[in-house]
Amino acid sequence: MRMILFLLYLFAEVTITLPIAWALGVFYTFLEILLSAVFGIVILFNTPFTIKDSFDKITQNRLSAGVLPLAVIVRIFAAFLLILPGFLGDTTAIILLIWSVILLVGDKVHSDKAEDVIDVEVVEDKK
Repeated sequence: MRMILFLLYLFAEVTITLPIAWALGVFYTFLEILLSAVFGIVILFNTPFTIKDSFDKITQNRLSAGVLPLAVIVRIFAAFLLILPGFLGDTTAIILLIWSVILLVGDKVHSDKAEDVIDVEVVEDKK
């Protein structure tokens, strides 16, 4: 089953990459593959720092712990897709990176709104 899925992915990747590479030319296709791989490696190396920063936000109650594992897994998978050559993988990786950012930022906005509670005491003035 895994082999069939891999072959389907490979077929889709080649089917999409060839026309785009033909339109861009050899140099720009090579440049895109090289830059996306470098970008994927940078994301992979920066992931521990992102995790540490997220743990700091969790301890400060600025981020919930439930969203962090999914965001990190999505980020790592996107980095691996960027390292692999091909336009389908790069497009999927960009979508996954945007999703990861939305998970973290959306949760931060949600937790910030939850902290904006004002405690009020009503005192009646008896005259």
